[in-house]
Amino acid sequence: MAEHRELYGRTYIVGYQVEIRKGLWERVKTLGAPRILASLWLAGCLSVAFACAMLVGVKWGLLPMGLWLLGHGTMVALTLADPHWDDVIVAQLTRRYKSLYEAG
Repeated sequence: MAEHRELYGRTYIVGYQVEIRKGLWERVKTLGAPRILASLWLAGCLSVAFACAMLVGVKWGLLPMGLWLLGHGTMVALTLADPHWDDVIVAQLTRRYKSLYEAG
């Protein structure tokens, strides 16, 4: 006979049923935004901030970081509305979907 085990109030058959980890089906996020886009956005804003601080002045170096905060907040809001918004944008840019298709 199969061995049964209880986990979180459910009965599982050992070796046959396992709990699915969230990391296998949820997207990886950094502070609520998709990880790759958030990392690229932060790296770009930091490099612009460093260049502004060195060339113009330290006060001007803070401006790109405010822009980063605004952009990251936008990405978080888009992720809350649709977790796959970046895939939709990539598909729109690469596949050139039409807004209206002719029948027939």
